[in-house]
Amino acid sequence: MILKNAKIVLEDEILENGYLIIHDNKIKAIGQGSVVEDGIDLKGKWILPGFIDCHVHGGYGVDFETGDQDRFQTFAKAVGQEGITKYLQASVTTDVVTMEKNFKAFGVYMNTKREGSICLGAHMEGPFIAVEKKGAHDEKLLIKPNIELTNQVIEWSNHHLKMMTYAGDLQDGSFTKFLIENKIEPSIGHTNMLASEFEKDYLLGAKHVTHLFNGMSGIEHQRPGLVVGAINHRDVLVEVISDGIHLQPEILRFIYQVKGAENICIITDAMNAKGLADGEYFLGQLPVIKTGMKVCLKSNGVLAGAGATYDHNVRTMKKYTNASMNELIKMTSINIAKQLNIFDQTGSLAPNKLADLVVLDHDLNVEMTIAEGKIVYEK
Repeated sequence: MILKNAKIVLEDEILENGYLIIHDNKIKAIGQGSVVEDGIDLKGKWILPGFIDCHVHGGYGVDFETGDQDRFQTFAKAVGQEGITKYLQASVTTDVVTMEKNFKAFGVYMNTKREGSICLGAHMEGPFIAVEKKGAHDEKLLIKPNIELTNQVIEWSNHHLKMMTYAGDLQDGSFTKFLIENKIEPSIGHTNMLASEFEKDYLLGAKHVTHLFNGMSGIEHQRPGLVVGAINHRDVLVEVISDGIHLQPEILRFIYQVKGAENICIITDAMNAKGLADGEYFLGQLPVIKTGMKVCLKSNGVLAGAGATYDHNVRTMKKYTNASMNELIKMTSINIAKQLNIFDQTGSLAPNKLADLVVLDHDLNVEMTIAEGKIVYEK
């Protein structure tokens, strides 16, 4: 497959009139200028590395907890329309019996032949989180970080648990060590911890923070919280829900200024109602109401996941920060690929890397998504 007459966004430059050649599942060549061979003429549209969403619960009527036995495949085939080529599918807090059922189903899915965008594994969000910052998690099911239960989840998922959100202050560092030893990315979030309490986990190797500002202690001069800890350490990668709802434009600009494009990863945190009509749905076992891209708990109006698509969040981040295209791909692809130790395979456009890419029009709307050499979405 040849894509030509495109603006190709590489790590440190942009090819204004470029071509990209795909052979099997990899990028064979990238170059400047025209090619005589037949190919897809993109007429000056953008080619970016495929988006990697490390925190998405679901969308299009399915998520980790809801839908039939084919729900994980349903989501994989639908999410390409957002420009996503790879993702971590996130769970929410449930009882242990339901948790076992869902993670076993996920483990079976991960070990079968799959179509669409590619799931890299699970991101477990809850139940190891703080009551004070629970967000849309069921308070009566919350517990402290538990190594024994996590070992069970690892087994249930067929060893496809890749990231864990937990309140770092509810453990003494042993849980953080356990995650790192088991090659599970520790992500601190849904916590009321002090910035000083974050230090123990940072020094052990915790360098990821779940949806910065949302569900955590913030910037208070007499009680600096996790937000301050995450900002003070330049090398901590922070998730940002840049839908324009979870964070106001001024906060998006603030994060961009203080963290830099090198230390941000854009996420959706989207739940099953993404892509569906407004109305009443469930997040786990909690009733929610979707209005436009906003999803809130029916009981108290607290934000409950999100309803925006990844490409919307990319456009919103670009709009409010005026980030360059080279900076944008750091926040959508490069940074998280490095964090998940897959940057040698994907996350940027280079010969011999996997052909994971998205074609965007001049307004950054998705025209085509290619995951490992296969077209998984075409407008």
